Amino acid sequence: MFRIISRETLGTKIHLFKIEAPAIARKALAGQFVVIRIDERGERIPLTLADWDGKEGSVTWCLWKWERQPLGWRC
Repeated sequence: MFRIISRETLGTKIHLFKIEAPAIARKALAGQFVVIRIDERGERIPLTLADWDGKEGSVTWCLWKWERQPLGWRC
């Protein structure tokens, strides 16, 4: 389990997360992404790395919240 260092709301449904992940931060390169899951059976969600700091051991990504509506997906 990774610890959330900070969470910032950028817009109504847009959030910026900074996560403590030293192993990922040390090896991160431009254009790479991480795959997150809520639990072992959860859906795999790929997220592009927005920023990382190998010395601090953190990675940052931006998440846009989508909601399932009766008539389909809506943001």
